[in-house]
Amino acid sequence: MSVLVVDPSKCTACRACELVCSFTHEGAFVPRLSRIRVVRLVDRGLNVPIVCVHCARPACVEACPTGAAHIDRNMGVVRINEDECTGCGECIKACPFGAVDIDAKKGVAFVCDLCGGEPACVASCIHGALAFGRVESVAQRKRRATAESYALGDQGG
Repeated sequence: MSVLVVDPSKCTACRACELVCSFTHEGAFVPRLSRIRVVRLVDRGLNVPIVCVHCARPACVEACPTGAAHIDRNMGVVRINEDECTGCGECIKACPFGAVDIDAKKGVAFVCDLCGGEPACVASCIHGALAFGRVESVAQRKRRATAESYALGDQGG
């Protein structure tokens, strides 16, 4: 299984990820329709890209009264069937990350689908704040970065 990994320390809030996402899914550069959103934490000096983490037991799926929000077993991602979605917003309220949104024009919810396994946001992120890879290789990279941090004496505290 592959996952999308966010490194807020590298995000410059250029919002290229939002633009390419909306263009990829909607054919227009409309950040409001992006499946990824950059949230600026001014007090911490961080920009954090927020995206669906495709939980093992997604609260959005469990909250959906029509079954429109479901897990695509082939990809392991949350999907929303627009034909079944009533736009009630229960999935939005249930998501602990704020990753689900609603298309006001269509009246249906939407969420990141990892672009079928090749996330456009990752390809557009020139600063390396977004990465996509197998869970095992992501864990290996994180262990290495943690080890390097300790070796340099930056123990976070």
